[in-house]
Amino acid sequence: MSVTSDVDIVVWIDSVQTPQDFPSIPPIIPCASDDKENPRPAKKRRILQGDQDQTPRPPKRLREFDDTPELPDSTPTKSASSEAGSEAFEAESHQSGRLSPVKQIQLLEDFEENPVIFCNFDDDLDGTEPEDVRLMRRAIQRLADGMGILGYDNLDAIVSALPPIDKMRFQYPSATDLEQRCIIGSMPSMAQILGIVETARGYDRGSGVSEDEWNSEVQHPLLKLACSTCMYSQTLVVFNVKTARIEPASLARSTLPGRVVDYVVTLKPDSIIDQAWYHLRPLPGVSIKSWNHTTRARGNPIAIHVETKGPMKSWTDGKPQIAIWTDALLKRLALIRGTTSGLWPALPLLIVQGHDWHLLIVSKNDQKMTIWEQIAIGSTRSCFDAMKVVAVLHWLMDWAERVWRPWFLSLVTTQSLYESDVADRLLEEIEIFEPNPSAQMGKRTSLGLAS
Repeated sequence: MSVTSDVDIVVWIDSVQTPQDFPSIPPIIPCASDDKENPRPAKKRRILQGDQDQTPRPPKRLREFDDTPELPDSTPTKSASSEAGSEAFEAESHQSGRLSPVKQIQLLEDFEENPVIFCNFDDDLDGTEPEDVRLMRRAIQRLADGMGILGYDNLDAIVSALPPIDKMRFQYPSATDLEQRCIIGSMPSMAQILGIVETARGYDRGSGVSEDEWNSEVQHPLLKLACSTCMYSQTLVVFNVKTARIEPASLARSTLPGRVVDYVVTLKPDSIIDQAWYHLRPLPGVSIKSWNHTTRARGNPIAIHVETKGPMKSWTDGKPQIAIWTDALLKRLALIRGTTSGLWPALPLLIVQGHDWHLLIVSKNDQKMTIWEQIAIGSTRSCFDAMKVVAVLHWLMDWAERVWRPWFLSLVTTQSLYESDVADRLLEEIEIFEPNPSAQMGKRTSLGLAS
């Protein structure tokens, strides 16, 4: 073989053994668990001294492999927002004794002693509605119908600044009564009414806002505006009682949710109430004395109750709440009075749902407490409807001072004022919006008042 041939062979062999001409194969590294001869020690979990008393758990790696994989549910599910809203609604509406509002109402009706009954004004329930309930209803219904709610001297100037939705209604002849309207309160600033209505209409757009925002920016400002312009603004006080509880709890015949009534209109104590306060003692179960069934606003006797609901909440939810609340108040007043028997004056209740305001009236006798419902007294959808609410609030605040205060004084003094002074004041109150004298016949007899 020639030299040239040997060289060619060497070159050929070198080219065949070149590594880059072959595909690279990754090396096989044996796992520690496969190495039978030299097994790697298992990695120990470091346990601190303080962990010795804890329940041992499997290592995280084992838990991950042992867990059964979860398959997605084939059934349709609610969105997170709707589910959260539903849970919040259920918690607020039904946590009181785990009873729905309808069942709570049924429970109140089934009490053997002094049941609480809901009925319509026109229901024939054991006879006709009490006389004082009828007279209060008629007076409020006139205002709710927009009759005599305005008392502006410069009505033309007021109308010119109104939005189109209100211009025509403000000029209804029956809406203005300068002489009678100003007896129960002065006319509020139209700029303030417009501001409240615009805020409320803005809150009603789209998905809306929370109940707390409705309260702080719409309901409470309207309530304060009415109180500041009523005839007794110096002797009545509005309190926020959203966090109030019935105290002692024994006054409530059923459990209540955490939030019951939102606002109350109370009597500012006068010299007689202040003097009687020193002789008042706390009820068993509480260490703080109070005129009311709660220690909020304890020195101010409550006259008017206002329960609020968001526009998307159920009207039914508010009924058992305000019923249990009012029943507890009357039980508290009966302890001051010394007896549950005898006549009680009609008591107004207000439930507000978003824009809309409603009036209910409570009557009580020796057998039961009846809640008569309901009158739609107005709303914050327009300035005209808001003026109806203000007029009704003025009338109720006038009632609180001229009727409820003397009746309350009769509870805390030895000499009863109810049979003389209150009778005259109640008749004067009715005459404001009851021009027909025949409607007042038998008034003293029906209320048990002296002739």
